[in-house]
Amino acid sequence: MGALSPSRVLSVLLGGLFLLSAPSAAEGLVWDDATWDLFEILPVRPVGAADGADPAPARDISNRSAGTEAEPAQNRSMLLEAVMESLSKGMGGPEITEDGEGRSRGSNFSFVLPRGWKAAPRGDLDGGNLTLEGPSALATIVWFEDSGIDPEILLRQVVRAYRSGSLRFSVLEVEPGEAVTIDGQRASTLNVFYIYGGLESQKRIVAWSTPRSGRFFFASFWSVSEAWDANLGAFEALLASFRDEGAEGYVELEPRTATFDLWGAVLQETLRSYHFERVAIPPSPEVGMRVVLTAHREAGRVDQLASEEIVSSTPAAIPPREAALQALLLDRGYAAAILRRGGAFWLVVQGPEGGWQAISSSGAGGRGMGSLVGPDDLEWYRGLVAGWPDAVEGPAPTSGTVLVEDCNPPRIVRLDPRSEVNLTWILGIEELLHRYRYSGKGNDSDSFMKAQVCWALLEREGHDALLVTGYEGHPLHPRMWVIVHHPGSGHVAVDPAASGDRGLGEIVSGAEWFDGLGYETSLQYSCLHPDKGHAIDPEAVRTPDPG
Repeated sequence: MGALSPSRVLSVLLGGLFLLSAPSAAEGLVWDDATWDLFEILPVRPVGAADGADPAPARDISNRSAGTEAEPAQNRSMLLEAVMESLSKGMGGPEITEDGEGRSRGSNFSFVLPRGWKAAPRGDLDGGNLTLEGPSALATIVWFEDSGIDPEILLRQVVRAYRSGSLRFSVLEVEPGEAVTIDGQRASTLNVFYIYGGLESQKRIVAWSTPRSGRFFFASFWSVSEAWDANLGAFEALLASFRDEGAEGYVELEPRTATFDLWGAVLQETLRSYHFERVAIPPSPEVGMRVVLTAHREAGRVDQLASEEIVSSTPAAIPPREAALQALLLDRGYAAAILRRGGAFWLVVQGPEGGWQAISSSGAGGRGMGSLVGPDDLEWYRGLVAGWPDAVEGPAPTSGTVLVEDCNPPRIVRLDPRSEVNLTWILGIEELLHRYRYSGKGNDSDSFMKAQVCWALLEREGHDALLVTGYEGHPLHPRMWVIVHHPGSGHVAVDPAASGDRGLGEIVSGAEWFDGLGYETSLQYSCLHPDKGHAIDPEAVRTPDPG
């Protein structure tokens, strides 16, 4: 149990060492005879977005620094400082103290110490152990950074360590206990009974993680058999009173109420306009577990105590994928931060109204860089700010990560309709629209195919045209239409859905037609939306000969 006083530890007799990292969802746990057992971290599940044809040259951001791009780096620093002001929340104090309510506090957690028990802490907020000593009872609570290891899997590794050949128990019984709730979190338990040197001992082991501080807790309890029930009850009462006070940088953000309004739609299209060509694989965080036997003297008797020790805990680093995405969004003027919980990392971006938008990033070779997460998935808006407080110094390194820009994102369209039009010009537009009709019989009630055909014809005939769509909350959403630049100034709108059985569309008026997302070409829209895009080149448009 790691922190016994020197007078009580006579010797370290035997030990078995096992190394852990978080498991892969696909592979599960594999048992073997090796001393070291490795498995992977569970990532946040990515959701892909669309990519497109004709990608731009790869953008290698692995060596971006303040020295090479002074202005973007300065903008990133300013944005990070602003976003940290919105995210900042902190509590703490590493020493064990007792408040007026009888709660002992230390290292940003608190508990009610049983009467007659003593507590001795060691370590800091990021890692340490608390030794608890009661009448004929010993317990330890160890904490370290939560890298995504499942408590049940950790306890299965403890079982393996107990059953290793180096620990020669004459009798050993290890079985899972019933799950308990500690500070609102599900905790896994393990019951251990063994006989060594003719003496019986039993233990209770409990493991859980807490998102408020991003820590993993491992508690181990032992008592002499004669006082087992009373001491176990005191230990369970202590765990029931346990409260994680949270860590500096833990946030519970208010999600944006509308995900795909105009601002959100532009953000999503920005994510779709790139994809990860190569992503550096970060090292897998590891935790080492060791079980040793120590001789413990209590009331004239000597017991051989099996003690579990956390040998090493490698903190998780910000993954290059999320770091690269943050750098790109900061360069584009977005207030982007990285949150973490349980070994998973993801981005949140602050909207213009102050609410937050979470992003699930995509993997290498997938479509786009990520997708927006709706406001109902509250867990995406709760976590620790990664790198706090060092995040204000700049985004994390992105070495080995390459982004490819496939196309430009759309632009926000807020245009003025033309109140007075050139009669000759407008009649020419109407004649062109009425000269042809759509030959396709497919289902295109939402007008996306018709709008792209209409746009291509207008462009082929020398007009400056723009494809426009609505967004969440827009009165014309989800439709597509065309805006044509009027000679001199102003614009007119064409509704392709109003064509009926003849013509390619009708000229329409109304402010809603001049507000939306503007796409310069059908190729650009098809790059971002291959499901609805037709990649029409105006130069390739063929029309029937007159007559």
